[in-house]
Amino acid sequence: MEICSIPRKEKDGSSKDIRCPNIVRDYNAHMGYVDKMDMLKSIYEIDRKSKKWWHRIMWYFLDVSIVNSFILFKHRTGSSIPNLKVFRVSVATGLIGAGQPARSRAQPKVTNHFKRTVPYEIRYDQCLHMPVYSKSRRCAFCSNTQDPHRTRWTCSTCDVGFCLNDKKNCFQVYHQK
Repeated sequence: MEICSIPRKEKDGSSKDIRCPNIVRDYNAHMGYVDKMDMLKSIYEIDRKSKKWWHRIMWYFLDVSIVNSFILFKHRTGSSIPNLKVFRVSVATGLIGAGQPARSRAQPKVTNHFKRTVPYEIRYDQCLHMPVYSKSRRCAFCSNTQDPHRTRWTCSTCDVGFCLNDKKNCFQVYHQK
């Protein structure tokens, strides 16, 4: 067993080095991680009542796996995904394949013609984004209700409009983290 020394405060406020095993030092340094995971899990919990006991366990493990994957994703990539809710939605849309939904003839097309949201993993994937000349639409980056900017350039992957001229390059700014 490896032994190390760690500083401890005395009653009078002075510091004194004491010997302790490395495993105790590591436990004390990382004991808040389980609390953080429990806190994040409780924010958007999927827990549902069920007469089958194993359903509750399945929902618990699903919550824990999503929270742990969010923590690892943030740690490994330094991603710009702001919170757990956005991460959960992007995981769900990725799992169900909601990139371009198929619609039947009976359903009317309901779209928001102003700002279209593009999932983070598509927006920042660093490939396949090419400007394409198309019909006139609003810029997804700089246009707002007070100052609408119209453009004929769209991204081939994101399918949203961008200003692309010698004064402004919203296409490039939109796709950078």
